[in-house]
Formats: sequence, structure tokens, C-alpha cells
Amino acid sequence: MKIASLTIENFRGYRNATKISFNDLTVLIGKNDIGKSTILEALDIFFENRKLDSDDVNINARENKETVKLSVEFSNLPQEIDLDAGAITDLKSEYLLNSDNFLEIKKDFTALTKPKTYIVCNHPNNEKGNDLHSLKIKELQDRIKKLNLNGDFKANVKNEIRKAIWNSFADNIKLSTAEIEISQDGVKDIWNKISPQLPLYALFQSDRKNDEKDKEIQDPLKFAAEQALKKHTEALNKIKKEVEKEISEIANLTIEKLKEMNPEVASQLSTNFPTELKWANLFSPTLTSDEIPMNKRGSGVRRLLLINFFRAEAERKKNAKNIPSVIYAIEEPETSQHPDWQIKLIEALSQISESGSSQVITTTHSPALASLIAVENLRFVHKENGNNFIEVGNNGNLEKIASTLGVLPSVEKNTDKVKAFLCLEGPTDIMFFNNISSLFDIDLVNDDRIVTISLGGGTLGHWVTNNYLKKLNKTEIHIYDKDEDLKYKDFVDEVNNRGLNHYATLTNKREIENYYHESIIIPSFADSDGFSISITVDDDSDIPTSIAKLRHSKRQPDKPWEEQSKNYRDRCSSFVKKHLNSKISCEITIDILKERNAFEEIKSWFDKIKERIE
Repeated sequence: MKIASLTIENFRGYRNATKISFNDLTVLIGKNDIGKSTILEALDIFFENRKLDSDDVNINARENKETVKLSVEFSNLPQEIDLDAGAITDLKSEYLLNSDNFLEIKKDFTALTKPKTYIVCNHPNNEKGNDLHSLKIKELQDRIKKLNLNGDFKANVKNEIRKAIWNSFADNIKLSTAEIEISQDGVKDIWNKISPQLPLYALFQSDRKNDEKDKEIQDPLKFAAEQALKKHTEALNKIKKEVEKEISEIANLTIEKLKEMNPEVASQLSTNFPTELKWANLFSPTLTSDEIPMNKRGSGVRRLLLINFFRAEAERKKNAKNIPSVIYAIEEPETSQHPDWQIKLIEALSQISESGSSQVITTTHSPALASLIAVENLRFVHKENGNNFIEVGNNGNLEKIASTLGVLPSVEKNTDKVKAFLCLEGPTDIMFFNNISSLFDIDLVNDDRIVTISLGGGTLGHWVTNNYLKKLNKTEIHIYDKDEDLKYKDFVDEVNNRGLNHYATLTNKREIENYYHESIIIPSFADSDGFSISITVDDDSDIPTSIAKLRHSKRQPDKPWEEQSKNYRDRCSSFVKKHLNSKISCEITIDILKERNAFEEIKSWFDKIKERIE
């Protein structure tokens, strides 16, 4: 399961019921002390990783004796669930989903430490049909008799009886929003089957001590060793007793022998053992680099390691408890990180969110990080007239978001050096151009005269850069994929007609990935995958998808590619594009480009660039 939304009411600064939706990757942005961390901690309380404190209750709500309410909607629900001792059903058939077909769980903190939990659902309200989950098998059988129902169902299986009763209402079944408390008889059993399916929520906060007094900072492996030893206390105590027994035998025999020579000294001796052994001192695992202990590394490295130790612990707990999915909530991942590492970190978090079984929620007030995120993954947290509001990023509010965060393109600060902008579709295209530019006697990475930007992906950075490009009055070179539908042709024509020596073109081949050669593709994927694929690169095929399909057939031959979800297929193709352009493009040579009948075309692109910067 994944979180589709959270609704907060009467919790800290959130007085009124406020709903926030979540994607696989969700980034909360806004100023300091605006309520971003509150959202993460509300989820931590919902998942019972921490207790609600009296100070967490909104001041006005406390004065009016109103309670904190936290409601979470879950998507990606199990298709089948065993609610009644082997009788398989599903949540929709049980009328346990809300009107949007989400599993909605509401917790009302009437008692701070032990909230009342409800399943909020679009449920039958017909008399004799609105209380079936709370009835025991005998009560359900009695209900069947009173309704005089006969049919093809098992009279000793709860969910079959419920289904028969609901079906008896036929088209007259009436549905309305109901809150089913899980403490009811019968419902509690159902909740015990549903709750293990909920995801694991793991929160990593920015205010970790991050110093040598924190055991996890000193060395995560030492902390892990201590936790592991705690599990084996009983076995270790048995070993201790056996060893003490053998030592005592030798010691007592020694004392007896001593009595024969000096009874006075012997009478003063006895065997003494420590009450508790410090087993952890026997284990000193460390993570070192160039013989530098981790607790002596810089705070950025220590924090980066700790974030991944946190991820590893969450993954271990997920596997140990057989929980199907995990939600990583990471507060301000940019803390103590170099700007280059910030970018790599957000890219890594994005890849985690694309895994299919994980969700990532993070907060930031860093303009640089926010600019890298797809617009639809942004959640803008702000206040108006003392009330908290949360907006999903969209084209209508990007200007307000950019203004609030102070997002400005770095090129504006160095416009005197910049002669031209190279505008490409996406980040992987930039990787390709950067890696092959040296073949054409230009360094796109370090040459200050040219700035390469991505105009695709729908990021905040895209909006800001696009907006400022129009104001900077610089020459632009646009190179876009031809694709199979020439969707950018009109835009190319428009750029070429602007003047200012602008230049735009479509690729002759379908997309950048069609400029590779199988002689470098096959060995690279063989090295990374441990098996070979067979492919021939042409000018018009969807190469990333073709490779992704081949890799899937090798890894999971019993699961046809066509039967996999679109989300899964897109993730596989995205991985291939990144692998091609970040790694394999470094191996492209002029001879390979000539073999692909691409050298003269690509040379013309770089000639256009050099003309405009020289």
C-alpha cells in the first residue's frame, strides 16, 4: 500500500481539516516554521512510531475541548485479502473503501495515548445490512434465516454470508459514508488482517545530533551490533554460565590444592565473575575509508551515511515483519551536503520512489533542490490569514512558489560570460551531449560561454529558466528528438523565426538513444546484469523500451512484458536511458558515429554551437 493523502485536523498549526495528497515522490516546500515537519510527524504519530503529546493539540482546539484527528487514504491496495480464515475476498466487495476507492483509516485522539481508530468507507446503510462486519458467525447465520435467504453460498463462511445479504438488496442497496470503529467485536478481527498490509513508515529528521555522542553517528555498525546482540541475550547467558561453570571447577580445585599448603590464604579466596558481560566490546565493526574512522569524517559524510543506515534499518524491519512496502520520510536531505551531493541525493531518492514498492516524502526549503523536482510532485506549504494551506504544484502557482523560495537561475548572475544556451529535452540528453562534446573539440561542462539546460520534465527549474531565458536576450540552440510524431516541429520552426541568431533542429533519428551502436551496448549491459542481450540498433525503433523488454525477459521469463503495469515498464525504460547516457555514451567514438551514419549530423550540431560562442 501507499499513502494517497493525509488529512490533519487540530494538530499543532493545522486547526482546520487540511488535506495533502502524495505521489511516489512528494517534496514539501515552503519557508521555515511553516508546517512541513508537522506533516511528517503527524504521519509518524498515525503509524504509532511516537505518541501524541498534549502540546501537539492545537491551542484553540484544546480550549474548545476538540480532539486531534488524523486520516490517511491508502492506494495500491491488495487485490485479495483473507478476512475470514482462508475465505479470500477483497476490500471493495466488503464495502470497506471510501467513495474514491481508497482504504481510509481515521484516528481520533480522544485519549492522547490510545486513539479510536475507524475505517471510513462507503458502506451499505440498509437496515439488516449495515452492521454485518461486527456480527459473529452465529449472528450472521441467524440474520440469513430471518431474511429467508437461500442460494449458492457457504453458510459457515462470514464473508460469503455478508455477500449474500448485500446481494439480496439488489439494486436497492443504499450506500453512505460510515465510520466503522475497529474495536467492535468482529471488526477487530478484520483490522488484524488489514493492518499487516499497511506500509512501514520510517522518518529521518534533520535535528539528529550528528555528533560523536550519538551512537549511530559514531558508527552505525556498532549500533547495529548492539541491537543484534540484544536478540541473543538468552543464548549468550547460557554460554556465560557454561564458561563460568568450567572456570569455577578449575578455581575450586586450585583452592583445594592451596589448602594443603596454606589453609589461611586458601580460606580468603573465592571465585568472582562480573554480573553482566559487555558483549558489545567484543565486536568492533567499522566502516572506514583510507583508515579514517567514520566518526572523524566531515558532518556531510556522516549524515549521508546515517541517512543510508536509516534506509537499511527500515528495509531490514520491512523484511523481518514481511511488510510489503516502505515509506521513507526524510527531512531536509540537503543538510550539511555539498551542492553536487544534494543533486545526487535527490536523484537517488527519485530512483527509490520509482522502485514500485517504496514511497519517498521529503521536505526542503532549498531553491536548488526544489528546482529539480517535477512540478506535480511539489507541495507548497504556506499560510494565509493565520491558516495553513497546502497546494499541489501546477502551472498556475509556479510563479508564486518561485517567488517565495527565491528560485533564480544561476546563469543570471554570470550573463556577461554566457554567449548561448544549449536547450535540450531532458537530463539524459544533457549527459549524452556532455560526454561526447570532447569528440568535437568543445567542453560543454566547463566552458562558461555555453550553458546547457533541460527544457523538459515539467520541473520548477524548467519554468523559472524558461521565464528568464526570454529576458536575457541570448542566442539559443535547441536540439530535440524527432520521435515518431514530430511533435516538436512547430516549436523548432518558431525558434528559427525569432531572430537573434537562434537555431533549432530535430534529430534525424528517432531519439538520442538511436545514435548508439550495439557493439558498446551489449557488453555494458552484460557487465551490469550478468547476462547478455541481443539487439540491433536502427534509426526508428524505441531502443530503451526494446532493451528494457529484453532485460525483463531474462530476469523474469515467466512474467510476460506486456502483462506488466505501465508504471513498471516506464521505470525499466527510464533505467535504460539513464544507463545509456550516463555510462555508455562515454565509450562513443567518431568511428562508432560514422558506423551509425551519424557523425556528419552530430558534427553539424556542434558546429552551430561553436559558431555562436566564438
